[in-house]
Amino acid sequence: MASARPRDWQPLADQDPIPGDPERLEQLGRKLRKTADELERQVRHLKAASEVESWDSDAGKEFREKAKKCRGRLEAAHKRYETVADAVGDRIVDHGTDYESNAAAQPGNYATELQRAQRIAEIARKEAQEAEADKSAAKKGLDALSGNSGGGDGSKKDDGKDRKEKLEDRAEAAGKSLEAAREKLRKAQSIRDAAARVAREAIDEVISDDALKDGFWDDFADFVEWAAGWTEYISKYAGLAALAVGWIPVIGQGMAGLLGAISMAATLINIACTAVQVAMGDESWTALAEAAVGLLLMGAGKAMTKVSSRYAKNLLDRMKVAKGGKATPRQTKRNRHKFNREARHVKGLEKGDISKSIREPVTEIFKGSTWTDAFKGGFRESVRVAKDRGNGSYLKGMGKSMTLADPSAAATLNEAKHLGKTLGEGYAVNKMSRRATQLSVAGSGVTAGGLLFDEVS
Repeated sequence: MASARPRDWQPLADQDPIPGDPERLEQLGRKLRKTADELERQVRHLKAASEVESWDSDAGKEFREKAKKCRGRLEAAHKRYETVADAVGDRIVDHGTDYESNAAAQPGNYATELQRAQRIAEIARKEAQEAEADKSAAKKGLDALSGNSGGGDGSKKDDGKDRKEKLEDRAEAAGKSLEAAREKLRKAQSIRDAAARVAREAIDEVISDDALKDGFWDDFADFVEWAAGWTEYISKYAGLAALAVGWIPVIGQGMAGLLGAISMAATLINIACTAVQVAMGDESWTALAEAAVGLLLMGAGKAMTKVSSRYAKNLLDRMKVAKGGKATPRQTKRNRHKFNREARHVKGLEKGDISKSIREPVTEIFKGSTWTDAFKGGFRESVRVAKDRGNGSYLKGMGKSMTLADPSAAATLNEAKHLGKTLGEGYAVNKMSRRATQLSVAGSGVTAGGLLFDEVS
């Protein structure tokens, strides 16, 4: 085991200027050398197999051809391991503990050079601390002489002068010793840095252009993997954000549409990346199937929220007719009864709803309105509506606008609740709102399940 490195490096440095463990590097070098030796043995076996001519058939020729290709890659791997083992070092050459032997030694592998640099640094540290102690003692002596510089006979003055000169010479010598120690430390650091540079250059050279170097398809596969990871992240969180902003008055539905389109675009790119990874053998068909199921779930959630949105919108239209004030009392009563009757029953999916809902998440991203109408109505109108709902208080209005409903139904439900307050007790607004919200929340849950399907599967 290597001895612990000194902790106190004053006055040369605040911390260890040559950190590292040469013995652990030596152990790593031995493992690399062992792997290189094993690869060399396998190369010899493959070479022998590829040169067998007695198996003279199409299968034999194909085997020898593949063996040659495999041998080339093994040879490249062997060369890499061997080069790194040489650079790191599988055996440390000890140059002793004195400065002269280590300073004059010929450069070796990195582990040896690191140990050599550390030895020189430790010598410099010891000399620097001794020089610092001498300098401090000389300064104290000079300070004492200054305090006793009063009168006396001539012999005492001469003694004081001689002592002062000796202390000054001692302080000057200590300063020179300290500077010499710093120079030794700089030499140690240059030895370490030069060894690191030689090792790095050797490794860079061996991997720069061999049979194992990444080609175009390797780089392409890395790019696809990067794109798949980021699009999955964007799809998930943009989709969840779309579900979370729909309740904001006026601009919420547009913002939700924009975020939903971003989420869907990322989802489609992610599916395409997964398909490419499957084709290249980097992903399983299960991963592609999970991505497709997630997309279908998003379409199913869309279908459920479509029912909720249509249900709420039909009833809101009837409420607006009653609010118009043009109907007779009998017509108003009839409208109220019809509203309450229709509020009890939710019409199911209509013809084409399922196919349209599955297509919609994809087709919406190609509609210009999805991207241009995200903030239609503006923030001022949003604030105005919120204040109106909160009887002058923006915060209360925003609180009353909050809902778990899907963005496609949230705006309609909020408007229906607000309008219902002015139509009296005869309208079953709470029942309508509860039913629509339940359907919408269920649809949002299915949509969120599609976004998070890969995590729960």
